[in-house]
Amino acid sequence: MGLNCVEYMCFSVTLVGLPPFPISMIGELGQWVGLFDPKKGKTGTGPSSEVDLPGAEIGKVRLRFAPELSGFLHIGHSKAALLSQYFAQRYQGQLILRFDDTNPAKESSEFVENLMKDVETLGVKYVAVTHTSDYFPQLMEMAEKLIREDKACVDDTPQEQMRKERMDGIESKCRNNSIEDNLKLWKEMITGSERGLKCCLRGKLDMQDPNRSLRDPLYYRSNPVPHHRIGAKYKIYPTYDFACPFVDALEGITHALRSSEYHDRNAQYERILEDMGLRKVEGWDDPRFPTVQGIVRRGLKIEALVQFILEQE
Repeated sequence: MGLNCVEYMCFSVTLVGLPPFPISMIGELGQWVGLFDPKKGKTGTGPSSEVDLPGAEIGKVRLRFAPELSGFLHIGHSKAALLSQYFAQRYQGQLILRFDDTNPAKESSEFVENLMKDVETLGVKYVAVTHTSDYFPQLMEMAEKLIREDKACVDDTPQEQMRKERMDGIESKCRNNSIEDNLKLWKEMITGSERGLKCCLRGKLDMQDPNRSLRDPLYYRSNPVPHHRIGAKYKIYPTYDFACPFVDALEGITHALRSSEYHDRNAQYERILEDMGLRKVEGWDDPRFPTVQGIVRRGLKIEALVQFILEQE
């Protein structure tokens, strides 16, 4: 059949109403669509996967696969892992496996173990395993730096009101807090005081920007739940939007592969890096999210896909 494995995996999780496939099915999927071969740059008998990374140089490319620790890997996640490995091998570069463990309320050691098994099942090779929590001290230093530079503020606006203000482009009453007041409230957040637990840290980007991801996004949340790796040391945790660009820069990531659905967040990612004063990380939006009509034209029978789903336990 004409559909390559990467496109099939992407398609299978974007059809409305269809359940995601666990990675344990990857072997069976391989019989249907052909196993991914990064050395050949192709999948099965499908079309070439040769797509250039912007600014990539042989021997100087470093990518990361950074799944959140809030569940199990599914086929959709595997696309990022396989493409990252493909480009790392193609450019004789490196791939880092990073666990984005920034939300202790949704994470567990069990998820880590299962994610490691799934990555092994996929055959993904990496040079190092890191955790975003490895960088918590540096992330807190960066957050305080941004407060001192008046690029972030502590906000105690109720969640629903904050959501509405962001939607309507209305600045928070806390946006004009003095730097001194923000630093005091930041310390309250760090200690997990009653006052601090009502606060969050927000970036001061642009509340009127048509791109809502730039409307003063959250940088830190208060959360007294112990972390599965480091216990109850912290009462605040960075958001993915804040931590990801910072850790990418520190780990020397040259290219951050993202799905097209996250295109609007690219501007946020770049702006946060700019405010942090860190080097730019190249973004690469994967355009290969095929439509149903496109999938059918390339040979996949919907009946076959439905039958495959029904046969799974």
